[in-house]
Amino acid sequence: MKFFNITLLISIFFALAACNKNRPAGQDNNQTEANADTAYTVHYAKGFQVKKYGDYTFVSVRDPWDTTRLLQTYILVDKQKELPANLPQGTIVRTPLNNVATYSTIHCSSLNELGVTDIIKGVCEPQYIKLDVIQQGVKSGTITDLGMASKPDVEKIIMLNPDAIFATPIQGWTYGNIEKTKIPILETIDYTESNPLGRAEWVRFYSLFTGTEQLADSLFAITEKNYKEIKKIVSNTTQRPSVLTDIRYQGKWNMPGGKSFMSNMLADAGATYPWAENSSTTYMPLAFESVLDKAGDADIWIIKYNTPSDLTYESLEKEYKPYSHFKSFRDRNIYGCNTAYSSYYEDLPIHPDYILKDMAYVFHPELFPDYTPKYYKKFGE
Repeated sequence: MKFFNITLLISIFFALAACNKNRPAGQDNNQTEANADTAYTVHYAKGFQVKKYGDYTFVSVRDPWDTTRLLQTYILVDKQKELPANLPQGTIVRTPLNNVATYSTIHCSSLNELGVTDIIKGVCEPQYIKLDVIQQGVKSGTITDLGMASKPDVEKIIMLNPDAIFATPIQGWTYGNIEKTKIPILETIDYTESNPLGRAEWVRFYSLFTGTEQLADSLFAITEKNYKEIKKIVSNTTQRPSVLTDIRYQGKWNMPGGKSFMSNMLADAGATYPWAENSSTTYMPLAFESVLDKAGDADIWIIKYNTPSDLTYESLEKEYKPYSHFKSFRDRNIYGCNTAYSSYYEDLPIHPDYILKDMAYVFHPELFPDYTPKYYKKFGE
């Protein structure tokens, strides 16, 4: 029996390799991109570009850690049509996808937004995915638990035989034996976008592979409109409270850089961020003393955390007594978001407008008198 299973896996492995093998370049890529048949505009996102042709769609993903090169190029071809001759170099993906594996809750949330969760047949770390349809699928066995995202179960993926795998690349990491299967790996670098609307626009990237482009464009247009309206409401306020974010983790305070996604959201929500002049687009690991020195007098403190019960001033001080030195602690002006039950992380990449309104309300409640916060609530309330 063991011999049969191994033989079957090897057969499937080579079948996948043959079906998904990248075609060699048939023409110069620069020339290919220059002669696109249909215009496609990416409005805010910096991480991907799209060129449309009569027989295929050319999608490129930039390398966020080396802007001189591309991380991936994908050649999307309708699965109902013959493969055209002279395709440019890249990973061929037959669309629309009918069977996919996903590495993260963000991939599942994005596909859920597009109404295509039925194509999700395997997920990594389902315990972190809040979508009921995923939880029910794993429980019933219609969705396979693929294990840890850092080391998925290769045999399960081979048996699943997905059309593609949605994955989140991390600098310095590789996909190990997953790459040997030749299953297309669709790398999403949305988390490296510094513009909140740029990150949200990645829903259009997913739609290219799932045949839901019109829906994605409509959904993104609504998100863009809502985000801009909230930003406009707070733009004329002269009072912009200074804001401190989150807490220490493993001895360091991972503070958003001044050009980061979160820093830009705070500005759009009408706040002043102590590190706004910093040039970093990622997180800065800072010592407690550095944070206290620069943000000790911050008017408001917003904290995301994951615990069975909500944090209080008492539990926060018990966890680390020096927290009590902050002005916002003394003034009882801390707002928390408990991600143990909040959908903050699922909503943030797709609906920054939802998060922005919560933040804008916290900083300027007088401008949103009829709004009830969805994510943040004041300690003690």
